[in-house]
Amino acid sequence: MKLKELQMSKQFMRPRSRDKKIREEWAVPLKNIEDVYEKFMKFCLGKLRSNPWSELDGLQPETKIINEQLGSINLKGFLTINSQPAVNGAKSDSSSVGWGGAGGYVYQKAYLEFFCSLEKLNALIEKCKGFPFLTYMAVNKEGSWISNVKESDVNAVTWGVFPAKEIIQPTVVDAASFMVWKDEAFQIWSKGWAKLYLEDDPSTKLLQEVESSYYLVSLVDNDYVHGDLFAVFKDI
Repeated sequence: MKLKELQMSKQFMRPRSRDKKIREEWAVPLKNIEDVYEKFMKFCLGKLRSNPWSELDGLQPETKIINEQLGSINLKGFLTINSQPAVNGAKSDSSSVGWGGAGGYVYQKAYLEFFCSLEKLNALIEKCKGFPFLTYMAVNKEGSWISNVKESDVNAVTWGVFPAKEIIQPTVVDAASFMVWKDEAFQIWSKGWAKLYLEDDPSTKLLQEVESSYYLVSLVDNDYVHGDLFAVFKDI
């Protein structure tokens, strides 16, 4: 799922059919945090059609390009809610990554947005020191901020070149919009998932603990030509 698609679909009110699907697929007993990891992994592998953080039905075509890598990092505790693969000059009418109509070329930086524990975040930040093209922003529910970019930086992660037009830049990553989105993103743990259980259910308590302790992370690989965003997750 792409950043622009996720931001356009952010809302708690869903059609009844979506509510039903969410309940069928996500309202299962959660014994431990690994059960949460498995749910995210199954969605990335296409084994689930719904996701509390998205209104979209199943995986998008571009997500299928990287779904195996996504499944792997979700099992490690990096719980992805948004992603896009790197694209370097694909035709704009490509069935998997195209947009904007025919006749142009599109570009993307590989991008991930995910939740993770502070322990895993610290390990990832340490690994990022060996990947100079990676930039990250991280924030918890209370607003504690960790980043290697300035709060004023605006990073274009999707753009297109079309005949007789200026470069079109539909998607950017910046601290201001990230901070606005984080409030809703964290609330979905309780209002979008935990609400499926009884208030005193152990699954509810587990999801509330995740909401209160995890960080929301935005990670961009700025080398869209030779980069490998998933390499940083090896050995974590």
